Amino acid sequence: MMFMDFLREHRAGATHAELTEAMRALTLAVGEERRAGKITLTITLKPLAKGDGLEAHADVKLAAPAPVPGVSIFYPTPEGNLVRQDPRQQSMELREIGPAEAHRGLA
Repeated sequence: MMFMDFLREHRAGATHAELTEAMRALTLAVGEERRAGKITLTITLKPLAKGDGLEAHADVKLAAPAPVPGVSIFYPTPEGNLVRQDPRQQSMELREIGPAEAHRGLA
């Protein structure tokens, strides 16, 4: 029996279907996360207690890359609070200017 035949016949095709779904999920996760993942197939054969037959077990494990949670930057205040702007940084007064003012500034 060829290996692919075994996968198609094991558990009436359930192992092949499970591997196919794992490959699809892994492909999508790696494409989205841009990090590696893997599928591990472990096949265990053991003799039956009576007779010449073998018991075949197949275990499929998917290790897809998990999304990396986003981060935010905060700064501590002397009182122990967290704020989004660094309290030690001076603020600049900014204002919007029109095209005519911008053109004069370049001259």
